[in-house]
Amino acid sequence: MTRTELSEDGAVLLATLTAPGRGLATAVARNRLLTALLAATLASILVALVTVPRIDFTRGAAAAAAAAAGPEAAALTPHQLEEAELQAAKVGAIGGYAGAGFGPVLAILGTGLACWLAFKVAGTRPGLKASLAVSAHALLPLFLARLLTLPAVLLRAPLAPADLPGLLPSSLAALLPTGSSPVLLAAASSLDLFTAWALVLLVVGMAQVAGASRRRAAVVMAVLWLAQIAFLKIAPVALAAGMKGGA
Repeated sequence: MTRTELSEDGAVLLATLTAPGRGLATAVARNRLLTALLAATLASILVALVTVPRIDFTRGAAAAAAAAAGPEAAALTPHQLEEAELQAAKVGAIGGYAGAGFGPVLAILGTGLACWLAFKVAGTRPGLKASLAVSAHALLPLFLARLLTLPAVLLRAPLAPADLPGLLPSSLAALLPTGSSPVLLAAASSLDLFTAWALVLLVVGMAQVAGASRRRAAVVMAVLWLAQIAFLKIAPVALAAGMKGGA
């Protein structure tokens, strides 16, 4: 990758966020996604480097260990409690850094493949690489949202893992009262400003890739988004709540 290509890719990234029609048209025409993928990954890693050391993964470790041992088990000894806390900290840190390194790639590939397949089912003929290029650029607002959480991380540390979703109050979940049901929280958290921004970019980009109208692209993306919320957000939370209630 030459310096000129890198400069042009950077200009496309900026144009995607400020002038989506022009930026995404250029991204589709150039059919390049590596720079966008690297930018998303670097942003995610930066957030992890700042955030993970400031998360107290040991909160709730004792309760989780006691629950795993069963109601009839004896109380945890200080040594067992220390081991549970060390294990929670180790697993949490590994998960945080691994998610930062691989999460953007998986998100971009998964979104691009889902869009490519959905638009093919809708009767259009999008190119796979072009769909991936659109996905890499359209998801940039989601990684921008992570960067915007950094001031809150620095001000509110140490954090519990459960505090992370509420650091940036950009979804309807921020308006819900304390004690709202997990299912309602999962649904409300999906109605997010940065998610809506990314969806608009996907509509604009996929309309160009698939040769469809923006109205048709919006319908396809709306169906895909609702399916993602239902199966990947609400269903797991509802299942977990049902299992907890039946225990």
